[in-house]
Amino acid sequence: MTGTVDWLRRYGALLRAAWLQDLQYRASIVLWLLWGVTEPAVALGIWWAIAADGPVQGYARADFARYFFALMLVNQLTIAWDSWYLDSWIRDGELNFRLARPIHPAHEAVAENIAYKARTAGMILVVWLIVAAVWPAVRLPFGADRWALTAAAVLLAAALRFFISFATGLLAFWTTRATAIMELHAGISLFLSGRLAPLALLPPAVARVAGFLWFPYMLAFPVDLLTGTVHGAALVQGFVGQVVWLAVWVGAYRLAWTRGLRKYGAVGG
Repeated sequence: MTGTVDWLRRYGALLRAAWLQDLQYRASIVLWLLWGVTEPAVALGIWWAIAADGPVQGYARADFARYFFALMLVNQLTIAWDSWYLDSWIRDGELNFRLARPIHPAHEAVAENIAYKARTAGMILVVWLIVAAVWPAVRLPFGADRWALTAAAVLLAAALRFFISFATGLLAFWTTRATAIMELHAGISLFLSGRLAPLALLPPAVARVAGFLWFPYMLAFPVDLLTGTVHGAALVQGFVGQVVWLAVWVGAYRLAWTRGLRKYGAVGG
């Protein structure tokens, strides 16, 4: 019990520090939030125009509206950017004082994630509710079980994206271009995670490739679950895929961390 209280106290301090730090970068947060809204809004506009003459592979205009509004929220709740921080920490020696702390640097990153998402996702949710009051197309089916499953899928997706970003950032132990690898990953995820279009609209060969990788489980699956378009066996497969790929990336993170520290040496920080 004492250990739990101690960890809660530590996380409380980390969250307060992250929240106060965000207040110093309000303009940057607004810009990041606008980008998070702009990308799916532009994609919605394109598919809205394409669907003007009728549904596209079963997706009508209202379906696209629900999908991309759900995408805005889920993306903000699951986004991770830690590879860019880790690349800088390792190259510039800022990892040194973090290693001297009695808490793993990953916990600082988790706290920053929570603080940022609480602020930005809350804004998107409020805007969504206001829009839904006047535009029925973006209203979602309500069901306590559906929302509970969606919450679990979003949590798993957030953990998956966090460990992908963290493990990729740790490549800075061996290379000076870890961020370039993450940018390549982000570019591929535009197509295979459902950011530009629902995965059902991808060419069959591309969809099969995506199904063997982790990309659908970090965004498309929780979005489809939120909009009520995934059921039955696909629902079970989605959760199994999330758990399996999360385990893979946690393993990759632990391997990169332990082996990277053995060769790490920097002056500064």
